[in-house]
Amino acid sequence: MRPFSILALIICTACGANRSATQYGTTTVNELILEKGQPLSVETIPIQNGKILLYPNNEKYQINGDIVVNGFKDPVNDQKLLIYWKHAFKDCQTKSKKVEKDYERHEFPEFYLTCESEGLSVYYTEGSEYVSRIVEYAKK
Repeated sequence: MRPFSILALIICTACGANRSATQYGTTTVNELILEKGQPLSVETIPIQNGKILLYPNNEKYQINGDIVVNGFKDPVNDQKLLIYWKHAFKDCQTKSKKVEKDYERHEFPEFYLTCESEGLSVYYTEGSEYVSRIVEYAKK
């Protein structure tokens, strides 16, 4: 019976989304740098006191003033599949919405699936079952 319990624990742990130690809305830039190290680059954005810190593997963090408000990551392994996220969000009230932007004639619309209680959104292209990016933010 014990091997079954260990296997169940491993499966349950593997199904959850990997979250960083960053607490969006409260973590400071200095705390992020202590956790992640120096960023590869820093971009200013058209938000007052806004910046984007870029880390390896296309990992980005949006800063407003001195506070980390969002994290952007590329999906890895099973996280690339929309079905993975639908399963991960099965106990969450989710919303799916089309990203508002001007699409080129041959470009498919992009949508996001969000679980506000977990502070996660995933972006995918219409007609595709593949996730292009993951956005983390403060849980609601």
